[in-house]
Amino acid sequence: MTKRTGKEEEDMQIIIDGHKVPINPRVSKDLLITLKSIARSLHWGILYDTNRETVYINTKSASVPVPPHERPASSPAEAESNRLAGKTICIDPGHGGSDLGAIGPTGTIEKDNTLAIALLLCDKLEKNGATVIMTRETDRDVSMPDAETEVELGARVDIANGADADIFISIHNDSFTNPTAAGTTTFHYGHPESIRLANCIQKSLVEGLGTRDRGVRFASFFVIRYTKMPAVLVEVAFISNPEEEVVLASIDGRYKAAESIFQGIVKYFKV
Repeated sequence: MTKRTGKEEEDMQIIIDGHKVPINPRVSKDLLITLKSIARSLHWGILYDTNRETVYINTKSASVPVPPHERPASSPAEAESNRLAGKTICIDPGHGGSDLGAIGPTGTIEKDNTLAIALLLCDKLEKNGATVIMTRETDRDVSMPDAETEVELGARVDIANGADADIFISIHNDSFTNPTAAGTTTFHYGHPESIRLANCIQKSLVEGLGTRDRGVRFASFFVIRYTKMPAVLVEVAFISNPEEEVVLASIDGRYKAAESIFQGIVKYFKV
């Protein structure tokens, strides 16, 4: 951090939901008052760190944000193994931000379920030595709000390709007009390694969740067609099915889904 000299003004950083705003306005009392007023009226949490000249804003609730440097660091003892060391895995939580995805009978939303499962999976992978690239870590659009579909999906593909990931996994919830439709499906775009990855994850998910096995299938979904590594799109279960909606929205169900995908990844890498 640069020290102040005299009355020299410093730039202020504004971080909203963990993402830095790409401008650095000068520190001013008027700006701080305005930001606090906006946060109060919209029921956002806000914190001004005077030492770092940084404003943290939490748009998800009125709770005060916790700066990254004040969060408890992960203990080395939490690591489970190094079996995935050297592997870079890109996880894509489907939908997000302005794109809700499908909505369940009780109002649960696909974008929330996919993010929750992806974050649990990310934690599990990192504890086993993997480098994890998330296309999103919060409820947001990856490209920009209300972007055209190909622009949004292209941004996700670019993240995976740019990271030179070893594998790509896009997590979704299935949906159908008939609420009795149920089960788990894993899609691939035909590459032999993608098929093998799909089979490993599909088998593990069906065993872990106890869902109907709808099989491994070919599909030309954008994110698995244009990624340059073995890639699959997982439809964990049907959010339109009342029973499976409960699984997708529950803490236990999300944990089982993440654990099952993790076990499928381990089987794929044979570690």
